[in-house]
Amino acid sequence: MDPMLIWGLGLLALSVLLLVIDIFVPSGGMLAITAGVVAISGIVCLFMMKEQGTLWGSAGILMMLIVFPSMFALWVKVIPHTRFGQRMMGVLPEEEVSQREQLEREALEALEALVGRIGVAKSALRPVGTIEIDEERYEALAEGLAIEPGQKVRVSAIVNAQIKVRPVS
Repeated sequence: MDPMLIWGLGLLALSVLLLVIDIFVPSGGMLAITAGVVAISGIVCLFMMKEQGTLWGSAGILMMLIVFPSMFALWVKVIPHTRFGQRMMGVLPEEEVSQREQLEREALEALEALVGRIGVAKSALRPVGTIEIDEERYEALAEGLAIEPGQKVRVSAIVNAQIKVRPVS
């Protein structure tokens, strides 16, 4: 058996393996580029065979023209829709997304329940500071003038999950 055939097929197999690894290991495309260089080296080895080099080299080129685009299509189209691909890209599962949305809704409802409540400024609100309502501390935004520590405040509104307060006369 011609050693160039063994080298050529081995390098082509290595290039396919590098492409598969590139799907799972973030390398910024360096593994894919390396796979391309290794594939070209394998094809050159196939063309350098003493007997039927042109046939084997052409078959190697044809194989790479099929394998490389197929692996790219797999990487772009299929992998992102799999559970593994979504986890790899940081996409949260649907259950976790709905749990987070529920927690956000509950937190916003708890803030909205504060509208109209009276508390005490624990720090100067110029315009942002800390207030306390029922022994619970919140970050709040003063509407209008600055509010000094110890002054009573009333929650006037909740805007974008931000508590807005006014001094109580």
